[in-house]
Amino acid sequence: CLDEYEDDEAGQKERKREDAITQQNTVQNEAVSLLDPGSAYLLQVKDVSSRFPRTDRSGFSRYNRDANASGNLVSSSTLEKKIEDLEKEVVRERQENLRLVRLMQDKEEIIGKLREEIDLLNRDLDDIEDENEQLKQENKTLLKVVGQLTR
Repeated sequence: CLDEYEDDEAGQKERKREDAITQQNTVQNEAVSLLDPGSAYLLQVKDVSSRFPRTDRSGFSRYNRDANASGNLVSSSTLEKKIEDLEKEVVRERQENLRLVRLMQDKEEIIGKLREEIDLLNRDLDDIEDENEQLKQENKTLLKVVGQLTR
């Protein structure tokens, strides 16, 4: 039966596509685990695939099985190409998100170091202002003493 063959072929393609997605997710998760697992940013981008549940992707193959034979061949290859392109785009976006997360973490680390440096400089400034005030008082005292000695 031609319909059973098409169903089996579509099922095999769907399984291959799911295996590829699983492998991509594994690679991404391994890359994510190299980063700081406590970071809140990673939690936001770690599972982008949850936005695209499998039922949405498999809906295309169900549509293809219900279409007529001539339209099915054109629609099937077009939709499969589109799905592959979208999956590649998702992988690229995930990689870009990871890159941006790393970049943001680096920037936040630099900001933290700069804040520490600013705190140290502010403490130094406070110490210098205190010393300056003390020197002003000593200078006044010395001027009084010199003034009394010159009379």
